[in-house]
Amino acid sequence: ADPAAAAAATGAGRLHRWALDPAARSVREERLDDRDVEFPTHDDTRTGRSHRCLWTVSGSALVKHDVHTGEVRVRELGERSAPGEAVFVPARGARREDDGWLLSLVSDRAGGPARLLVLDAADLAVQAEVELPRRVPAGFHGSWIPEPTSQH
Repeated sequence: ADPAAAAAATGAGRLHRWALDPAARSVREERLDDRDVEFPTHDDTRTGRSHRCLWTVSGSALVKHDVHTGEVRVRELGERSAPGEAVFVPARGARREDDGWLLSLVSDRAGGPARLLVLDAADLAVQAEVELPRRVPAGFHGSWIPEPTSQH
């Protein structure tokens, strides 16, 4: 069976890693998790480079994956919650790849107002929760762009 066609038909995606070796003209595929996930994110400063941490959404939960050890942490938000992609915001002077916060817009499946969650990226502990005045439409995506430092 074609995994891409199955994912498109059911909306159920699995987390995989593909290692490309241009010199050997080869591709190696590895499944990293068996749960249904979507919206994988990582520290944007590591795009195209080796990284250890990535975060996904699985149903009503946010999930942290350690791709080196296979360790997984899950923050279940409740059956009425539909979290959006978790945007990683690095802490100033970060020493670890997961030293920072995750921002996620969480929709209410019953149609109520959305909320913005701020979680510790390392252990997924909720640091802050902001109740928004209304629902935020599904499909709203974001990026964290730090304010430029002044140059004299």
